Amino acid sequence: METQELIIVEVFCQEYEVEINFIQDLEAFGLIETIEHEKQKYLDKNHLASIEKIIRMHNDLNINKEGIEIILDLLEKNNHLEYQIKTLKERINLYE
Repeated sequence: METQELIIVEVFCQEYEVEINFIQDLEAFGLIETIEHEKQKYLDKNHLASIEKIIRMHNDLNINKEGIEIILDLLEKNNHLEYQIKTLKERINLYE
């Protein structure tokens, strides 16, 4: 397993000053994924921005897990719609 792209959950929690239980709750709720390797849990570095966003929503805005799930779903739908609009504009430009 390529561990250079992974961060140990305990180290992440220390750096971001969050409880390990919070990360476990997020995983149980399906908002994040951890990777288990040799009895150690890891977070993928590629998902750090998303995890940081979740932590900010929870800590700074006091949004619960259900609210975070809804917000992330709406952001994903918005990104998809923006992509569709861009694609449609490009197709229209071909006919102009």
